[in-house]
Amino acid sequence: MDEVRSEIKSCFQSVAHQALTSLRAPLLSRNFQHAVAAESQLVKVNVGAGSVPLAGWINTDVGWRTVNYLDLTKPWPVPAGSVDRIYGDNVIEHFPLRVCRAVLRNCWDALSEGGGLRLATPDIERTARAYLEDPQLTAAHLARHRRHGFPADHPVDMLRITYAYHGHHLGYCFDWAALSGELAAAGFVDIRRYEAGYSDDPSFRGLEHRHESTEAATELIVEARKATSAE
Repeated sequence: MDEVRSEIKSCFQSVAHQALTSLRAPLLSRNFQHAVAAESQLVKVNVGAGSVPLAGWINTDVGWRTVNYLDLTKPWPVPAGSVDRIYGDNVIEHFPLRVCRAVLRNCWDALSEGGGLRLATPDIERTARAYLEDPQLTAAHLARHRRHGFPADHPVDMLRITYAYHGHHLGYCFDWAALSGELAAAGFVDIRRYEAGYSDDPSFRGLEHRHESTEAATELIVEARKATSAE
């Protein structure tokens, strides 16, 4: 009976969330448009910000509690080329590949010439290599999972928890080859890989909030740029 009540409560909360989001989305989308138009410096947009806003960035999300609503699956509601930097921490893996492609195209359209995009996402290659080749890293990462309340009893949970929880099973699993290839197909150039916190672009330095060493060791961070008309 408790499980039934819990399921009913969850369904009610989901329906209420969707209804409130639908009602508030137009207003919250205008907030985003005004924030972009009002920015006099670099226009920096943090997508899928959730509960981790970044100082100096326009923080966006798709829930009704957000201040600036932005649905990445649709064309951005601002003039093309009006954004200078886009950052997404653990966002892209929540979309199926077909939707990811639309998301990347929409980001490309929103960026100004020379503008940059930085994405952080779980790295299936590094996670799999840890599982197969690095028992010490695997043990440490599983211990982290347990500290955060996830059942992690066997090394295989290194893969299971990373890609079966948090809605990741509904999206796409990336490695360097897949993400860099999709970025190139979307029109991006100068595609590079970085470690957490590091970048050649000052705007992108020190942004990752997943600071535990095992997280950094299993993360994929990629930057790409929209070419200028002179290139």
